[in-house]
Amino acid sequence: MRNKLLLRLETAGTVIVFTIASLLHFIYRLSPNVLTSLFGAVNESVWEHIKIFTIAYLFYGFIELLWARPLLKRFVAAKTAGVIAQGIFIPLTYYFYTFFTKKPVLIVDLLIGFSAAIVGFLVSYKLYCSEREIEKYFLTSVMLLFLVLMSLLCFSYFPPQAEIFRDVITGEYGVVPKNIDIGAFALSGIKNIDLL
Repeated sequence: MRNKLLLRLETAGTVIVFTIASLLHFIYRLSPNVLTSLFGAVNESVWEHIKIFTIAYLFYGFIELLWARPLLKRFVAAKTAGVIAQGIFIPLTYYFYTFFTKKPVLIVDLLIGFSAAIVGFLVSYKLYCSEREIEKYFLTSVMLLFLVLMSLLCFSYFPPQAEIFRDVITGEYGVVPKNIDIGAFALSGIKNIDLL
């Protein structure tokens, strides 16, 4: 009975998480402040897209926990695996297709986001319902979730200079400055500056 309710919630969750992540994608742009920068995408990097889907997934996971009341330790371990699967799926698929297209394609990015939500829920549900004793990884899962959340929040402001953190539009890292020198971008050949 509990697993059937969880399956219904996980199925509905794919659409809900995609919707929440879509809202988080624009929240910082609509209202740039410290709070929205913690939860919303501060630029168009792959990392920020991982961030919004992870936050949406974990928020919905909390709703599932309250509603379905699954076995806590199994649920946390399964959700952690879902977060990791989702976080790996997004960059792998993005970099695979842009290797061929040489630039992002909006419809493909949307499909990747929706598919990432499906992957996260599929992994977590299958693990939760499996015969494996995943509850023994509860403390490890809690520590991993803490590290994931801290890195998501910190790397918006202090990103390493790696490709995954680079804004695909401006070439900048982290929070993009409010007063961008559009002329500098024009001279460097970057087009489509629509941040302001």
